[in-house]
Amino acid sequence: MIKSEEVLPWNEYEKIRKDRIAKIVELKKERRIELGDRMSILFENKDTVLHQIQEMVYLDRLSSEKDREHEIEVYKNWLPCGGKVKATLYIYAKDNSDLLEVFRTLPKIYDSIFLKVGSKLIQGEPENGYDQGEAFSTLQPLTFDLAGERSFDMEINVVHENYKFKMKIPESLARKIIEEAYEEC
Repeated sequence: MIKSEEVLPWNEYEKIRKDRIAKIVELKKERRIELGDRMSILFENKDTVLHQIQEMVYLDRLSSEKDREHEIEVYKNWLPCGGKVKATLYIYAKDNSDLLEVFRTLPKIYDSIFLKVGSKLIQGEPENGYDQGEAFSTLQPLTFDLAGERSFDMEINVVHENYKFKMKIPESLARKIIEEAYEEC
């Protein structure tokens, strides 16, 4: 859980922003898995979500505790806990025509992301509000409900008619993912 006192007012954050960004870039390198040349998945944790909240506070120039609490409320569902892994799927496009090709060839891609934990295949649940029609968001929060599974033998699978990919998750990251997923909400 993220508390409002952990989120700095924008003008205080501005003083340390460069250092924070450098640290989060390194953290995200460890937590991001490339899924071929078209997409990647970032396994979220408290630090990545706190950074997202802090950046929104900074960009919107928010100072009041009430405003910071609102941002926490907006992003709280991105935190892994209660047996659920949280991740963000990023879909890449080089330019606008490439983006149109993504929309044409990868409809329902959000429903095609699976986390294999031990022998259990868990479908990612897309966050509501991201249309998967003719045009869809190239950033999609996903939830994987572990339903008690705790294996560190983990891989991510993309199983779509036009895009298939499988990648083993390093055990060091898998351990962190499991540990974070079973924290209290």
